[in-house]
Amino acid sequence: MDGSCLENLVSDSLLRSFSGILEKNGHTYVPLEEFKPVCAGILKRALAQCDFSIPCEDCSFRGSPSCNEYKKNFVQSIVPAWFAEKLEAKELALCYWDKAASKLHFFKSLEKAAKSKENVWVADYNAIRAEADIAHRILNRNREPMAVDEELLERVLKWSQINEKFQLSPEQKEVVKRALSERLVVVDGGPGTGKTTILRVIYQYYVNRFGEDNVFCAAPTGKAAKRLADVTHSYAQTLHRLLAAEYVEEEDESIFFFDKNNHHPGAVFILDEASMIDARVFQAFMEAITAKAILVLVGDSHQLPSVGEGRILADLIGSGLIPVCTLVENFRQLENSLIVKNASAILHGKNVDFPETEGSDCHLITCGPKEYLDKIGQWVRMVNPDMHLDAWRDMVILCPKKNGKISTSVINDFLQKQYAALRGRSRQVIKVNDDVTRVFAEDDRVIQVKNNYRLPCSESDGTERDGVFNGDIGAVRKVYKYSDLAVDVCFDDGRYTTYPIKNASELELAYALTVHKAQGAEWKNVLLVLPDEYGSLFNRNLLYTAVTRAKENLWILGNMETVNRMIQRPYSDERKTALKIFLQDRDT
Repeated sequence: MDGSCLENLVSDSLLRSFSGILEKNGHTYVPLEEFKPVCAGILKRALAQCDFSIPCEDCSFRGSPSCNEYKKNFVQSIVPAWFAEKLEAKELALCYWDKAASKLHFFKSLEKAAKSKENVWVADYNAIRAEADIAHRILNRNREPMAVDEELLERVLKWSQINEKFQLSPEQKEVVKRALSERLVVVDGGPGTGKTTILRVIYQYYVNRFGEDNVFCAAPTGKAAKRLADVTHSYAQTLHRLLAAEYVEEEDESIFFFDKNNHHPGAVFILDEASMIDARVFQAFMEAITAKAILVLVGDSHQLPSVGEGRILADLIGSGLIPVCTLVENFRQLENSLIVKNASAILHGKNVDFPETEGSDCHLITCGPKEYLDKIGQWVRMVNPDMHLDAWRDMVILCPKKNGKISTSVINDFLQKQYAALRGRSRQVIKVNDDVTRVFAEDDRVIQVKNNYRLPCSESDGTERDGVFNGDIGAVRKVYKYSDLAVDVCFDDGRYTTYPIKNASELELAYALTVHKAQGAEWKNVLLVLPDEYGSLFNRNLLYTAVTRAKENLWILGNMETVNRMIQRPYSDERKTALKIFLQDRDT
């Protein structure tokens, strides 16, 4: 058959590589002129790996000049055909931003886009429209400052600081007052800034003004929501649960009960860990609340951006349009915690300190290339000598990479085997399908890695509710044999659910987590494992994010050279997002 030598060139892997230009980097768009050479490079590598040595006995092109011409035409048609498919499916968009008209214009084909003299973007269809909608809703909100009830605020300030180790400074109290005067505000700060107390003050102030039933606290993940609940002494939930996410089986997708046609009744919303919120989720949230609702976004702009597309917090701050209350470090607090002091040093590109003195909460464990797993085992036995399962609620191992010689997958496998042997548990292989297997043992620490809105679970009070969410962490209580069921899992918040085999791939071991997965959560005891590597992940912001996961004690396993190298390498966020552009251009 003519041209059969090219049959294996257009593989699923090749097409995923094109999609990955946007997806893997969190971009909402990439300029077409930048997208094209990356596609060309992917094709070039694919051609180099394609086997053209197999003779095609029946190919009329064989041995003639037409052979190379056919290959050239075939290869040149791959990207346009891919674009056509993605445009029709509304997975990608070819568009440009018309600043004068404050409007996105879309092209129907790559051919038309390529002929345009505009700065054409290759965009994720849903993400770019989400950013445009967010900007529209923000700009159409009531942005008039509100009067602050000074007497109420003073009472709340006194109540919230009872038995607190650190008191808010006069400057920090002014920040609180300013935050309470805005209908949409960003509160930006890291450890040592009094953010915990300030959050509590803001929550209690609004509860006293609007009533507890009208003030809602939420965060992107279950772990972050639990922490927010602990801070505010209130009920907090994930964003998906706040919007009442539901799974529609007929359409094989999730929808939100609260949306633009059915607004959430809340008067005030406090969203913590805002740096983790991606464009699509934030757009769903913004359309679900009324234009009069008060919104407080709380986060740390120096942490890593969201896993999904967009960088909402950074763009809101960078636009200069949204009021930002920046919390500054309280040096009295820095002096009482080496973790906080070192986090501040990392943030400012300065050297960190690991004095081995009594009472120190920050430690460096030096390690050679072949010693990592042994020293990880020693640390686990030191922190959890009795091997209690519940101790893992307060301890975690963090690592920059999911795969590699020293990575979360390797560490998890190592610890699972150790724990199974010590507890007399058997590790059972669960075959999800022909390509996917999982290995679990009873009492394993596990994490849910994707949202599943239809998996039923029992709440700690016995009520039934559907849904487990990305980032939920718990422990395996039972492993099934010879059944359509895989495991029973009890999550840290008390929910209990049974996983059918088909859903077992949604669980992964969680003795060790990547730093990205750990965002939004804190543990009393944290071991940060840093292999001696030079990849792009090993940067200042990742180190800062990891260090600030520790509440009481931090150990870094590696060497000082790696730590210093990461401190001197600022995070280069080359993520291309449009929210800031939309906000600035429409407000001028």
